[in-house]
This record gives sequence, structure tokens and C-alpha cells, in this order.
Amino acid sequence: MRQLGITVAAILAMSAAAGLAVAQTSETPARVLITNVDVWDGTSDAVAKGVDVLVEGNKIKNVAKGIKASGATVIDGQGGTVTPGLIDMHQHLMLNGGTAAGNEWDAYVQGAHASRAAEYLLRSGFTTIRDIAGNSIGLKRAINMGILPGPRVYTSGPPIGPTGGHSDWGSRVAAPGEQNYQQKVQNTHVVDGRAEWLRASRWNLRNGADFLKVMAGGGVASEFDPLHLQSPSPEEMAAAVQAANEYGTYVAIHAYTDDAYLKSIKAGVISFEHGFLTTEKSIRELAKAGAWWSFQPYGGYTILCGEFPDWYTEGMKAKGKMVCEGVKTAIKLMKEYEIKTFNGSDMFGWDNWHNALVNVTTPTLDLPDDLKYTSLESMKMSTSLPGQFLRENVNQNRNDFLAAKLGVVEKDAWADILIWDGDPTQDISLILEEQNLKMVMKDGKVFKNLLVDPTHESFRAAPAPAGHSFNL
Repeated sequence: MRQLGITVAAILAMSAAAGLAVAQTSETPARVLITNVDVWDGTSDAVAKGVDVLVEGNKIKNVAKGIKASGATVIDGQGGTVTPGLIDMHQHLMLNGGTAAGNEWDAYVQGAHASRAAEYLLRSGFTTIRDIAGNSIGLKRAINMGILPGPRVYTSGPPIGPTGGHSDWGSRVAAPGEQNYQQKVQNTHVVDGRAEWLRASRWNLRNGADFLKVMAGGGVASEFDPLHLQSPSPEEMAAAVQAANEYGTYVAIHAYTDDAYLKSIKAGVISFEHGFLTTEKSIRELAKAGAWWSFQPYGGYTILCGEFPDWYTEGMKAKGKMVCEGVKTAIKLMKEYEIKTFNGSDMFGWDNWHNALVNVTTPTLDLPDDLKYTSLESMKMSTSLPGQFLRENVNQNRNDFLAAKLGVVEKDAWADILIWDGDPTQDISLILEEQNLKMVMKDGKVFKNLLVDPTHESFRAAPAPAGHSFNL
């Protein structure tokens, strides 16, 4: 099987084929010079025209005009636009097929699905993801160590919730306390009482979770929990926050309502998912706390306003329709109160991985006119803003990537770089066409390359969904 990332040797072969002089030694990091591009750094309001990018090893060495780098491998960007790699802050790699997938597939198959999905996301332009519910702790280690291909992974491990809550995916005939398969393979925790919550939280962090995911209220894609569920208790929430603080990290919550948000703010939560039934009552407090909102525009608006997955039950669809009624109000208030926001697609299921890209475009293309974001705003919510959050809220006890910045193209940042045919900060719709993404570099390695002839050994196209699988 061909190696999935273009190694230094392959890059050097590409350079030699172009007649370029190359001088690298095993003692010095490989250097790659990207020329003939415009550069959007992830934070600015416009691209810098005609700027070169020098990569040394797995970091960006310099971004400037007319860089001279003797012996560096040169990549001609062919007039494209360089941007940071995309960051998806709400993925579910281990839940391919939904929350009941454990009734159909064992952990081995779920893991195989997750690995293929990770590669698909990487070669679609996502160089970092936050996997937020599911036992992806081992997969994270394998990807971050370079054993398997995929984006950089921050994982919560199994979500934590009470009996009858959004993490309870058992059958209706289960006995009290009986574990279902998803619990047995640690794709989810169902725990009650402060002591059990503290134990589950510490178990996740002990095993390598980067943060904790707590089900602070009811959800749509689950059977037992009403959307306005008041469980877990404040004491249970406080136990999870306590464990996170012990390890120098944070709690992210799943919730839709004011009550769930307010309870979580009081407990010290800083990362808030969904919230599509919130009102000014809780959003005002969110602003005061300086907390972050994780926005799922495709999953929250497009899906819950009608495009339900095949595996949704009638009860799930009914709850989805209730959420749809509140989505517009919540978005308007989040913008009005200038809540710090990043994008997360909330994608899982056979036919949904490609919608991670659709999610990036949804705020610009598919929301009602009075709620729309600009292409520039949506790109920031998928690059520099999540990069800022990850750097500020996970300390050295949990964070493998503090040696450089994520989500930006600047000196000393991680070398996570995309080259587009066109400028997505002006027209974000172009990211939906696979051929417009000419190169994907993660950690200094190239995983997609359309900048050479298809007959060249360095050519590497991206996978595309094909029915219920992936064409790799």
C-alpha cells in the first residue's frame, strides 16, 4: 500500500522531476518553499498578494515576499490562495451510523469506519478536528503519532451523562444499571451521582482525553431524553468541571436550553455546543462569562429543519422540528452579543462525512439573509478562532500541540497549509468542489497534491464518498 502522506523523499522526487536543485541532509529538517501564491493568514481581512511560504520540518519558517531558500524544495502554487488548514470542532468519528451503531457493528468495525473517515476529512482539508463523544482516544494517539492518516485530534473520549440522558443509548428493555454495548466499549458513559461522575471524568482524562464532553440536557438524536431535561444535577456538573480543572483542561457541554446553559455557566463550563433553544436570558450570561459557542450550522439548521438522517426515529424527528423553531432566534442573539464562535459540523453516519465541508459554507450560503455570515467570517470560525480556543484552554498537561499555533499561516505556526484555486475568503462556495483544493499539507507532509500532472508519482487526489463507503 502506498504511503498516504507524501514523504520528504517523494517531495524531493517531485523537485528533481522539475529540474530543481535539492540539498538536504538527515541532520537538518526538510525545507519546502511555496511560491506563486496569495496568502490568507487566518486572521486578516484580506489576502496578501504574491507572498511566499517557507516550511521547515513541521513548522512555518517564514511568510514574506521573495523568500530566498537555497536548497529548498520549491512548490509552484500556480497562482492559488494559501489558507490555514480547516478545523472542525464537533466531529463524531466513532459514531458512524448514529448513537445506536453499537447495536449493529462491533468496536472493530466502528474503528475501521472511524479511521477511513479521518483520512477522508484530512484529504478534504481538515487538518485538525475535535472529536466530541466516542472512544477515539486510541485513534487519536495513532493519528498524532503518525501511525494512521488523519487530522490532528483533540478528543473528549466517551461523553458523560445521566441515566435517561443524551448519553444513554441503551434499549428500552434494559434492566436498571445494565450496560449496553456502547458503554462496554467506552463509546459513552451513563453515570449517576457525584462520585460516579467524578470517576467517569477522571477515567477519561487518565486514559488520554483532551477535555470532557458532558450531556447537560436533552438531545435530538437519542430516545429517552426530552429536550428540556433538567438532569444532570448541579453537583454532577460540578464534579466534571472539578476533574477537568485538576487536569488543566475544560468541559464542553451538549445542551439546547436556557436552563442547561445557565446551570453549566454557574459550574464553570466554557465551551457550549448547540444552544438552539436559548434566549437572551442565558446568552447574556454567556457573554459575561467570556465563554465560547460551538456552532453547528448544517447539523443545527439544515438537518433539523428537514433533512433528517435515515436512522432518525419519529421521536427524534419531532424533537428536531422543535429545535428548528428556535435556531433563528439563537443565531441572531449570538451575533448580537458577539459571542466568540467557532464551527463544528456534528457529522456522523455513512453519507454525512462530506457535509463537514458543507457545514463551513452553510453560514454564508444557506442561512436566511438576516442571519448570514460572510465568507471571511465563516473561514475564521473554521481556522484561527478554534485554533485560539484550543491554545488558550488546554494546558501542557493535555495539549500535544502547544509548541506552535494552529489555524494560522504565520512564522513559527504548525505547517498545516491548504492551497485553493480561488479565494475562499471571498467566495466560500468554491471549497465544495474537490478540484479547487490543490494541496493539503499537515504537519509539513503533503496528503493531497493536484499541482503536478496525474501521471507523476507525487500526484495524489482526495477520496470521495461512494455510496456507503469511501473511494480511496
